[in-house]
Amino acid sequence: MDRRLLLLVVAVVALVGVVNATVYAYRWITGTVIVKGPDEATGAACTGFYSSAAQPGIESFLPKVGTNYNAQTYGTNTITVTTGDYVCTWTVGTTTYKLYESIGVEIPITVGSWYIQDFYGFGYYRGPPSKVYVYFRVDDDATDYGILTTAYLIIRDTSGNEIARLDLLELGDQTSAIELSPGGGLRLDLYFDAGDTGTVSFKVGVYVTQESGEAPTIGTSP
Repeated sequence: MDRRLLLLVVAVVALVGVVNATVYAYRWITGTVIVKGPDEATGAACTGFYSSAAQPGIESFLPKVGTNYNAQTYGTNTITVTTGDYVCTWTVGTTTYKLYESIGVEIPITVGSWYIQDFYGFGYYRGPPSKVYVYFRVDDDATDYGILTTAYLIIRDTSGNEIARLDLLELGDQTSAIELSPGGGLRLDLYFDAGDTGTVSFKVGVYVTQESGEAPTIGTSP
């Protein structure tokens, strides 16, 4: 190849390389995350699930709820509640009380209608602030295979009055804000109509904020 032609080809390749180059202006984020223990949690951080039956003595600080967390449903079958990580604690004498980030509940039933009363509770122990706002939302519905024809999570105050009801068959169904003050709690009930046999699951997200009117939006579930 003629040397002049070779130089021309090299020059064209170099020019194409320059045209296709990407130029960056550099910016950055640095982060520092400071994590405290559950004994220091306050406000929205000091909310969670609890059972006064599973933690005797906690009713001195929070309402007496969750009394049927291990109740028998039929025969020797019982409700089973598994707790997740604890996120708020306080110690009195030698006893440490805990609020849990999550619970998993397994409920053996038969075909027909079932009402599960007071299977667990949700509470707010330590402020500030003077109020937090709690929202319950169906993050995963229980419509699989048509096993359940009706499914509700019913949220009650500690006097037994119904505050809100979630349709567990409707993805995204969400309650209005439920106010809790320090030392306040909620009772959780379930209602099912089962038309067929099988296993079905659901997930309810519980969102707590210290700001009134700040309802969660679809897509905020982890």
